[in-house]
Amino acid sequence: MICLAATIGAAVVGCSGRRYDPSMATRHYPAELGQGEVLEIQAFREGPNLVIVNASLQNFENVDLWLNRRYMHHLNELPAGGTVTVNLNDFWDAWGETPIAGGFFRTDRATPSVLLQFQFDRNSPMAGAICIPATPSTF
Repeated sequence: MICLAATIGAAVVGCSGRRYDPSMATRHYPAELGQGEVLEIQAFREGPNLVIVNASLQNFENVDLWLNRRYMHHLNELPAGGTVTVNLNDFWDAWGETPIAGGFFRTDRATPSVLLQFQFDRNSPMAGAICIPATPSTF
């Protein structure tokens, strides 16, 4: 009986959906940069992943992706006409938290993918992507 209770307790704690690791903290969202153009890039949710489709003829290298003006992930490359899949657990905020990726065992509502922006350097305005809303059954 004690083993069963310990297993259930570990499962509940392990399925909280949000990870916290202060050593993974990123910088704060650079709101002062604003957003310039919207790129020919679409982003949509596929379970716990964010699928990013580059419909443009431009390659993007070494950019920081900002999700919902809070979470950041460094992307090495997004080739022209290419698709990249990023797990939401690879995004981190300034406090070392990840968005809630979703899934069957989550205990909280999954974080929606509302705004995705590309930061090319520390001084230029960011560029936006088109986020396709997910249906509730996809996360």
